Amino acid sequence: MSTRPASTRASPTTGRRAGLLRRDATWVVLLALALSVLSWWHVLHQDLVLGYKDALSHLMIGRRVVVGESTGLAQLGGIWLPLQHVLISTLAWNDALYLSGFAGSVFSMACHVATCLGLFLVVRDLTGSRAGGWAAAAVLGLNADVLYLQATPMGEPLMYAGMVWAVHAVLRWQRHGSTRWLFLGAGLCALLVLVRYEAWVFSAALWCVVAHACAVRRQRLWRGDQAAQGTLLVFGFYMALAVLGWLVWNAVLFGDWLHWYRGAWSSVDQMSRLDMSQVGSWSRSWRTYAWGGIHTAGWLALVGGALGLLVAGARERGGPRFTALLTTTVPPAFLVYGLWSGSQPMRVVEVDGDLYNLRMAVVLVVPAALFTGYLVGALPRPTRAPGVRGAALAAVVVGSAGLLVSHALSTPAVPVTAVEAGQARAAYAEQREVGRFVAERTTGRILAESIFNEWVIFPNQDRVVYEGSAGAWDSALERPADDDSDIDVVVMRTTPGDEDSLALALHGSPRLAGFGVVLQTDNFLVLSKGAGDGTTLSRQ
Repeated sequence: MSTRPASTRASPTTGRRAGLLRRDATWVVLLALALSVLSWWHVLHQDLVLGYKDALSHLMIGRRVVVGESTGLAQLGGIWLPLQHVLISTLAWNDALYLSGFAGSVFSMACHVATCLGLFLVVRDLTGSRAGGWAAAAVLGLNADVLYLQATPMGEPLMYAGMVWAVHAVLRWQRHGSTRWLFLGAGLCALLVLVRYEAWVFSAALWCVVAHACAVRRQRLWRGDQAAQGTLLVFGFYMALAVLGWLVWNAVLFGDWLHWYRGAWSSVDQMSRLDMSQVGSWSRSWRTYAWGGIHTAGWLALVGGALGLLVAGARERGGPRFTALLTTTVPPAFLVYGLWSGSQPMRVVEVDGDLYNLRMAVVLVVPAALFTGYLVGALPRPTRAPGVRGAALAAVVVGSAGLLVSHALSTPAVPVTAVEAGQARAAYAEQREVGRFVAERTTGRILAESIFNEWVIFPNQDRVVYEGSAGAWDSALERPADDDSDIDVVVMRTTPGDEDSLALALHGSPRLAGFGVVLQTDNFLVLSKGAGDGTTLSRQ
C-alpha cells in the first residue's frame, strides 16, 4: 500500500489536462513558426524585408558595432534603444545575413512565435479554455500586418513578445505566489525598456499592477512585515536600473542625460521638421489612431477585443488579473498622446489623405488578441458537442484567416504596413542606385553622411567614414584630399534646400582638389580621388 500523501498524487484528469496543454502549446509553436517562415519568404521575394528605412538603420547600427571604420559599443548611439542592435550585432558581421536583412528578421520571427505561445498560455491560464487560448494566438498569429513586421528587422515584434510574457509572468506570480515568476516579470520589463520607449509606460503600468495585487492581498507597505514594499522594490529595481543606465550612457557619450529625447535626430527633433495635423488636437489624434487600428488590427479583432475587455472587467471585478491584461492597452494610449504632443508621427488616408507610420497602430493587435481570446474562453463550456465556444473559436480563426487570405490575393499582395513600406522603398530608388554604383564601381574609404542617406551607406557600411566615426569624420571633412585622411570617395546629397553637411561644406570647395566626378544624379554627387573628367559618368 502506497504511503504517498493523497495531495501529491496527480489525478488522471489533471494528467490529461497537462498533456493537452503541452500538445496545444507545441502545435501553437509549430504553426506560428510555419506561418512566420512562409511570411518571411513571401516578403523576401517581394523585396520588402527592408521596405521601412528604419529597418535599414537597425541593421546598420548593429553592423557598425562589429564591422566598419569605427567599431565598438559607442556605435549604438543614444537615440534608439540598444537591445535590438546588440542582438543584430551578433549576426550582422556576415555579409549575406546583413544585406538580406535576416540578421534582424530572425529575432523578429523568434519573438513572433514566442508572442503567439504567450498569448495562448495567458488566456488558457485565465479562463481554463483551450479554445480561448487558440483564439488569442490566432488573432495575432494570422494578422497580416503582424506577419509583415515580424519578417523585417523592426523592433516592434520584440516589444510584443516582452509585453505578453511579462503579463504572463505577473499573472503566474499572482496565482502561485512564486518569486521566480516575479523575478522573471521584472527581468522582462528591464529588457523591454531597452527595446522601445512605449515599453517604459507599459513597464510602469505593470509595476502598478504588482502594487494592486499586493493591496488585494492586504500586504503592508509601511507597517508590519512591509511585504508589499519588498515586492515592489524587487519588481521595480531592474527596470529602473535599465532606464538609469540608458540616461547615464547618454550623459557620458553626448553630455546630456536627455539626449535620447531632445538631441539631434531624436523623435522630437525630427517631428519639429514635419507639419502634422494631429499636434495639439485630441480629436484628430484619436481619429488617426482609431483608423490606424482599423487598417491594421481589423474590425473583427477590435470588436472582439472591446467585448472581451468588458467581459473580463465584469468577471474579474476589476481585480489585478484584469488590470494585468489592461496594461497592454497602455502603449496604444501612449502613442495617441505622442500624436497629440508632437513626439510621434502618424497619418492615415481618412484624416490626412496619405499613409505614414501605420506600424505604430499594430501594437493594438496585442490587447485585441488577449481580450478576444478571453471572450471566447468566457463563453459557456461545451459538454459533448463543440457548442458555443467551439463555434466562436471557428469564427475567430476563419475570420482572421480570411483577412490574411484577402491580403494575399490582393494587388499588391501585401498588408497596409507593407504597402506603406513599399511606397517608402520606391521613394529611395535613386539612393539605391547610387549605393550600388559606389559598391560596384569604386574602392577605398568613403566619406559620406549617414543620416537620410541610408540606402547609399547600407551596401558600403564597411568602408564609410560618417558623422559617428569619432575624430576621423572631422579630420576628413577638413582635409579630404590629404593622405592622412585616406579618403578615396566622397558622396554628397546636393538636393536644393536639403543638402547634407558634406555638400554644404565641400561642394565646389578647393579642398576637393584631386577628386573628379564619377556619378552625378538629380540629388547626389559621387567623386573619386584621381578621377578625371574623362571618367565622369552622369545620370540626369
